[in-house]
Amino acid sequence: MKYHSKNKLIVALSACFLGSFSIQGMAEEAADPPDTSDWACKLCAISGGWFGDWELGLIYVDRASLKFADYRGLDDDGFYLKADGDARYRDERGYYFDFYGQNLGLDSRNLEMRGGKQGSYELRAGYSEIPRYLGYGTVTPYQGVGTDTLVLPEDWNINNGDSFMVPTSLESKRKTLDAGGTFKLGSAWKIIAEYERQRRDGTIGFSGGVFPFNGAIFPAPLDYTTNRFDVGLEYTGNRGQARVEYSGSDFDNGANTLTWDSPYNLGYVTDYSRSALAPDNKYHQISLAGAFRFSPRFRVSGKAYWGKAKQNETFLPYSTNPRYSDLELPRPSLDGKLDTTMYNLSGGMYARLAKGFGVTAEYKKDKRDNKSPMDSYTPVMMEWIETGPFSNRPYSYDRQHGKVELRYRSVHNFRLNGGYKRATIKRTYQEVRKNTEDSFWGEVQVLPSAWLDARFKYEVLDRDSTTHEQQGNYGRDEHPLMRKYNMADRERKRLTAEFNLTPVERLAVNLSYYRTNDDYDNSTVGLTEGKETSANVDINYAIGKNATAYGFYSRERIKSQIDGSPNVSTGVWSSFTDDKISTWGLGLSSQAGEKTTYGFDYVRSNADGKILTQTVAGEPPFPVLNSKLENFRIYLNHKLNDRWGLGLNAYREEYDSSDWYVDGFGPLDVDGLMSMGGISPNYTVTVVSLFATLTF
Repeated sequence: MKYHSKNKLIVALSACFLGSFSIQGMAEEAADPPDTSDWACKLCAISGGWFGDWELGLIYVDRASLKFADYRGLDDDGFYLKADGDARYRDERGYYFDFYGQNLGLDSRNLEMRGGKQGSYELRAGYSEIPRYLGYGTVTPYQGVGTDTLVLPEDWNINNGDSFMVPTSLESKRKTLDAGGTFKLGSAWKIIAEYERQRRDGTIGFSGGVFPFNGAIFPAPLDYTTNRFDVGLEYTGNRGQARVEYSGSDFDNGANTLTWDSPYNLGYVTDYSRSALAPDNKYHQISLAGAFRFSPRFRVSGKAYWGKAKQNETFLPYSTNPRYSDLELPRPSLDGKLDTTMYNLSGGMYARLAKGFGVTAEYKKDKRDNKSPMDSYTPVMMEWIETGPFSNRPYSYDRQHGKVELRYRSVHNFRLNGGYKRATIKRTYQEVRKNTEDSFWGEVQVLPSAWLDARFKYEVLDRDSTTHEQQGNYGRDEHPLMRKYNMADRERKRLTAEFNLTPVERLAVNLSYYRTNDDYDNSTVGLTEGKETSANVDINYAIGKNATAYGFYSRERIKSQIDGSPNVSTGVWSSFTDDKISTWGLGLSSQAGEKTTYGFDYVRSNADGKILTQTVAGEPPFPVLNSKLENFRIYLNHKLNDRWGLGLNAYREEYDSSDWYVDGFGPLDVDGLMSMGGISPNYTVTVVSLFATLTF
């Protein structure tokens, strides 16, 4: 077949070649050109019609758990519908349509669609759901869960409060609907429009009151709606691109307040309290991005945006206590206003100074200007005790960073990078007015042979701060020697090493190591030291032509030291944390003949967290925090014919955890606090899927 096609091509080229010499002589005898409207390219592969792959069947779940169902949606024992796949349409005129669906029979469903005409326009739409399940073993005595008013039973008595507790899980679901389109205006311009509506409803944990007097933890309602809009105009030319875009966001909370009965009768307070929840707000932003190539050796790109946020939810009164009904607020609402700006030469300027040598420069400025008014407020604690006055603090900041990076590549198997970066941040109404951090790094990549690729990077970061200033902490003085970790002086050293090896054609190995040391050298109280290390191994091996085996192992360790002191005259105590996370797994994917594929995956992860606090009293360490996860999966797919097949997917997942902060404490075991109780989640779940596959 190839021989005949080659001969036809030679004949066609010869005819064209000879014809070029005879055109002049045949000009006078030229006939009308042939009609090519019905000609077809027999060697061109043109796909048309519908195509797709689907998996349709049943999923069976045994011993379901809310922890396991988190994000998955498999929250009950029994059968579920399995429906996953995609469908595509194409035709000769350039029209197309794509449909993608995943978990369509579950509460974690996701579907996407797009269609249009190539080179002209495209329309898009999508829908997704994400379930969340929290609060394992949680309880509450409140009635009206899910509403904005929680009441205690009429015969409520804190002394036998356990008898009123009812199991109450914290569940929510996020539903997202999106639509958009792209419309081309000629060869260089196009308009892009996107819309997204996100709904989140359910319950979430909330706390109110004052511990240790009348504190309480209870379920609060979730009724969030967020609408987002994006409209942009984009230009693409031979030497540059540009895009201008408007983005808008509108957040609406259907439950702006929450009222709850106080579980403790202190004799001098009202029997209920009230709190505001997340306020409605709006955000608008205009952005401009572009890139231009002045020459093959010089280009520049950048982005800028200007945004404005507003929040003007009406304030609640200071207290539900009638005694303070005449205590006036300084204003009816916050009238919050926030301006954001950003200028970024991302990618910056690139100049190829010489063969194998280049330089990149980058500058970014990010500013938040909080224009919310500042006033004095007199909060009422426990609905009875007037405090203050205190002033709100409209935080603002101005962040800038500049970076220069040099790159050198003398030969194809050696690369050298190095650079310098300076970052500054200026703040208002915070303990440190200004931080400056200088960074230096160097990186080398070598390929000494065809089977080895090695990369090393070392980085040093040094952050300095201006004089520490007390901000009052709303009447509760902070220790003068305390430094917040994100503002404190810090020296960080970071090392990264990575090796990619292919010693034989069938084997690929990746080794990586990461280490970071943080030293807060001028912090006496607060975080004083931190270390983080990570090591990883990934192995892939091809067994013959139809099988592949893999294995991996990773280990991460995070250590820190925190020093504290209740006051200046008391000695410093130290707390040490040590977290270890180990994960390993292996698997096999193989094919038996031309119709059957099978394989398995096994993953095991273990995490331990240790906390030791040393004081003059010599307390023992806290119990070890622990979580273990083990998952084993097998799968089998067999083709019955070109269209139909059968599939089996089964896995078993075990999870075990222990958390001293939760375990062993009932909802009323801490004086002055009524909690929702809870336990550390543990489960063993088996999931089996049997389905038919359809290819068309």
